[in-house]
Amino acid sequence: MKRFFSNTIPILSGFEANHAFKVLRCKEGELVEIIDGSGKLFRAKIFSVHKNEAQLVDLELLEHQTENQNKLSIAIAPTKNSDRIEFFLEKATEIGVDNIYFIETHRTERNKTNISRYYNKVVSACKQSKQLYLPIMHTIQSYDELLASHHIKAYEQLFIAHCNETTKQLLTHQYQKNKQALLLIGPEGDFTEEEINLALNKNFVPVSLGNTILRVETAGIVACVTVNNINNENSL
Repeated sequence: MKRFFSNTIPILSGFEANHAFKVLRCKEGELVEIIDGSGKLFRAKIFSVHKNEAQLVDLELLEHQTENQNKLSIAIAPTKNSDRIEFFLEKATEIGVDNIYFIETHRTERNKTNISRYYNKVVSACKQSKQLYLPIMHTIQSYDELLASHHIKAYEQLFIAHCNETTKQLLTHQYQKNKQALLLIGPEGDFTEEEINLALNKNFVPVSLGNTILRVETAGIVACVTVNNINNENSL
């Protein structure tokens, strides 16, 4: 059954409506699945189509996840090549990620983000992977602003991944199962020493993601896989 996203149930509109009727050729009376991005999955019937909007009827709740199973949030420096950060967004969504914060550090090569474009990528990945929670993306902010914000107070564990030659344990060994965690991932060229020390003073724990130096987007994906595997180890 075709699956769509709507945060205005029982209305399907905008990009999703266009995709439904102009690309997938959905018809009035057809049954479809709808996710609201907040843990609910519905089955519904397309009642009427008008321009770029559809009215849904006969909504039936098929599944309701009352708690987001995705426990990892990532603060990441956008890459100079936007395709690479979009690749990260797609794969992180498929694997499972809660919040995505875009940060501008001293060495960040790109200080602009196209949230509307990213949003469509994330919605598509959410539907494809059958995730019921849509990641929350935050507009780009400075590294200092994030560390001074109220956001970090919501997390039970705080991590920073950097390449400095200091003693670090693997994220696999540091992350505690089912805990809400925030991980900082720096730009190409890594965080500066000052930025690392600022995070350590905010109680971030330095971690390693492996024995090799990873690209920004690869580091984000590896982190998502690591935390997802730990939280689902008993169900594998």
